[in-house]
Amino acid sequence: MRGIRKSFPGVIALDGVDLTLEPGVVHMLLGENGAGKSTLMKVLSGAYRKDSGEIRVNGQPVEINDPRDALALGIRVIYQELNLVEQLSVAENIFLGAMPTRAAGVVDWTALNGAASELLSDLGMAIDPRSRVSRLGLANRQMVEIAKALAPVSKPVASGFSRTSGPPEGGHHVGFETASNNASILVMDEPTSALTSREVEQLFALIERLASRGVAIVYITHRLDEVFRIGKRITVLRDGRHVTTCAIDQVTVAELVRLMANRDLTDHFPKVRAPLGAELLRVELLTRRGVLSDVSFSVRAGEVVGVAGLLGAGRTELARAVFGADAFDSGQVFVDGEAVRFDGPADAIARGIGLLPEDRKAHGLVASLTMARNIALPHGRRLSRFGLIARRREQEVAKPIADDLRVKATPTQPVRLLSGGNQQKVVLGKWLAGAVRLFIFDEPTRGIDVGSKVEIYHLMNRLTARGAGILMISSELPELLGMSDRILVMHRGRIQAEIDRAEATEERVLTAALGLAG
Repeated sequence: MRGIRKSFPGVIALDGVDLTLEPGVVHMLLGENGAGKSTLMKVLSGAYRKDSGEIRVNGQPVEINDPRDALALGIRVIYQELNLVEQLSVAENIFLGAMPTRAAGVVDWTALNGAASELLSDLGMAIDPRSRVSRLGLANRQMVEIAKALAPVSKPVASGFSRTSGPPEGGHHVGFETASNNASILVMDEPTSALTSREVEQLFALIERLASRGVAIVYITHRLDEVFRIGKRITVLRDGRHVTTCAIDQVTVAELVRLMANRDLTDHFPKVRAPLGAELLRVELLTRRGVLSDVSFSVRAGEVVGVAGLLGAGRTELARAVFGADAFDSGQVFVDGEAVRFDGPADAIARGIGLLPEDRKAHGLVASLTMARNIALPHGRRLSRFGLIARRREQEVAKPIADDLRVKATPTQPVRLLSGGNQQKVVLGKWLAGAVRLFIFDEPTRGIDVGSKVEIYHLMNRLTARGAGILMISSELPELLGMSDRILVMHRGRIQAEIDRAEATEERVLTAALGLAG
């Protein structure tokens, strides 16, 4: 890619960016949120049309006008936000648009499930191809997204028995009409954001296998340890411009941070302890059958209470129950010492509680609406007059908040056009526009670059300094240890341990998360 330019109303997203990929090389694409990484990949995938510049594949100039052009060239993209049809099975999602059929267009389920099973097995994924996606956890959905990207575009067909492995279950060996359109360029945008450590290692092993087969891989991440773990080359973008491209062994972590942010970050966790005030939230013996069991804790004004635990421990379910998004079977929630029972999130918002959800795309934003309208959404009653909200009033509320959070967007820009990090800031901005005193942050820095993480940590300090309380769920142990006053460790829906900041270590938190000690 040479001299790629792309602009949106009021925003220059890409300003003459270059990128060169080589077969079998894992190329890390780095930059702060809004630097242009995802936009560049959307140009490569045909989701966006470039304004100018040149793209060559295997030395030949090509025009990628839509996703079909990219697929034909062997370009596959796994976006940061999952794009699966939850009501369909794993196999149907993997071969969506290319399902094998019999006469009269009837789906050949044996060929479909056999092809999906073969692909999943080759990738080392123990997932039933017949399972409905809605029943899978977030980590397995991520793995299905990867399998979907690696699946050949052509329809699988029954082709007789394999000479080496014999027939799979169902009696057919599944082949493909052609192998010429398999992935030769694979883009992964934050693929490990929802994976456990074991699943991350499984993914890295898969990446190494793909690279050994000559696949060129673009890997976008904000986790710098991953950069040095699997990367061979690095390209850094900043403010839509190309900063540098170099071999992985030619740069240090400190240099990378400086190149991305154009500043030194000496303290990644700038925790400032605030004076503790009155109790804002108390939860007693909260139980939801099969999910939560006798959970009790409190959050005081000026306090950050971290919540640790492995995937499936019940952390997100706890946040949703407290916020009124999910009902619970027994237990009690107290706000400012008063027992409450929320019939829905609107009741929680009215009592000064705001939730930044784990899945911002599904539960935190309305992608088709503007940045200003998203920020104003929870505050309609306060901003409306005779049931109507003036667009000017929305923008008056949203602009200072967006400026404070350094959201790289105009108030009238649709949220779907923003980078993942800027979308996360918009979700945060919704609660800063209201009288929220208790913030529930579920993975607040997932998919956020290093510089933006520090900005959010400073925001947390400002919130606690003015008397707010924060319940912070995070899968990143350094973040929990660096920013929490206390850490609650969950295991199988229970609070396994409560650890004060002064006594918290990674080993102690992990031991409790595994259920090995209190």
